[in-house]
Amino acid sequence: MPGPLRAVELVHVRMPLVVPFRTAHGTTAVRDALLVHALTDGADGWGECVAPASAGYSDETLDAAHAALREVLVPRVLAGSSIDDVTGARFARAALGAALLDAWCKQHDVSLAQYLGATRPRVVAGVAIGIASDTVTMAERYVAAGYRRLKLKVAPHVPVSVVAAVRAAVGPDIALQADANGSFTLADMAYLEALDDCALQCVEQPLPPDDLAAHAELARRIATPICLDESISSAADAQTALEARACRVVNVKPGRLGGIDEAVRVHDLCVAAGASVLCGGMLETGIGRAVNVALASLPGFTVAGDLSASDRYFAEDLTDPFVLDDGYLRVPDRPGIGVEVRTDVVARYTVSAERL
Repeated sequence: MPGPLRAVELVHVRMPLVVPFRTAHGTTAVRDALLVHALTDGADGWGECVAPASAGYSDETLDAAHAALREVLVPRVLAGSSIDDVTGARFARAALGAALLDAWCKQHDVSLAQYLGATRPRVVAGVAIGIASDTVTMAERYVAAGYRRLKLKVAPHVPVSVVAAVRAAVGPDIALQADANGSFTLADMAYLEALDDCALQCVEQPLPPDDLAAHAELARRIATPICLDESISSAADAQTALEARACRVVNVKPGRLGGIDEAVRVHDLCVAAGASVLCGGMLETGIGRAVNVALASLPGFTVAGDLSASDRYFAEDLTDPFVLDDGYLRVPDRPGIGVEVRTDVVARYTVSAERL
């Protein structure tokens, strides 16, 4: 805990995406995010709340997270109380925790990567391709730009031939994944079995999040490793899923898990169990991306995640941009989250702001 904490600013920004992003839950053309700016006597810290604007991926929306921060979490922290006993509000807790940790790391002159025990100066970049009519063309373009891993969003209405066509177009050396966002059921077994012919690293969240038994059944019937995302809200969930043999890969997102500490616990648990982890993305700005890149530099992240350069999503980022370099992103090594927040850009995209 940095100290003393003087105030917290909550800043709602709205960032237009370069290309609309379509998943089984819908299409996002503009990314709404809530920035948490912690002001202390020693340093300022930034965090990003990546809760979705509408329900679908999670039952915690951006408005709900905003309310939790304003009415419960920030007042408690300003009063010197802990928020460790607060249940729910995972996205809100993750954002506030990240801002406070950023400030603490700056006060102690260490980078977030150092604090976490990072082992790599750079991480493999990956790119997620939304459901589109020109999926193959987009895949070829991203590979030409230098991306070494592609994730294709799929759903029952997307022919499996699209996945096969991408595999044929990019060749066998590009890591390829599919992400269904829980849109299939076991009744779609023929489709899911056909994915085995596409040489995928994994198929992410193929079935509804609350049905581990069905995922375990599917894991027995297909060769492609299953990765769980929406099913995992804590280290305890990850432990249950692994014991049920419902997955071999876990998607680790600090926002979904309630913060960086829980994300590290999931990483450590999976490493001990011999499972793989990947670092997922939620269309973050550079503030949230910096946290993800530092986290992904831990040794257990052996499957490339959703870590793209800034220009994959935004014409201009809220921080110094992350730039693709030979298929990798550099892990920030300056104190805190390691990137400079461009307050002029933040102001340009601000919808509302309040100071507590």
